[in-house]
Amino acid sequence: MVKKIAVYGSFETKVPLKQRYWKKRRDGIRQRYWKRTRRTKTVQTEGRYEFHGKGRDLYKAVAKACQIVPKTRARYVDVSAEESLNNPEKYGSEGVWIEKDVLS
Repeated sequence: MVKKIAVYGSFETKVPLKQRYWKKRRDGIRQRYWKRTRRTKTVQTEGRYEFHGKGRDLYKAVAKACQIVPKTRARYVDVSAEESLNNPEKYGSEGVWIEKDVLS
């Protein structure tokens, strides 16, 4: 039987800002484009991790999830604990949990 555990709550993280600019094409038409900038903005949002796997891997994944929050585009992340430990940057980003609950 596979064990499951969830970590959810609200968190703060930094996201890159995009800037709109005009560019003149070869045929003379001006067109708008979006470009990423180096500036970041701190946002407050909610997210959830769903881990499944062995007990020891679950324990390590929850400990790692206390430091890494889910990515802002994918607020709900359902992943195996072993995969999350191998590639934490793929499923999360740096941030701070404001409120956090663990549900098993």
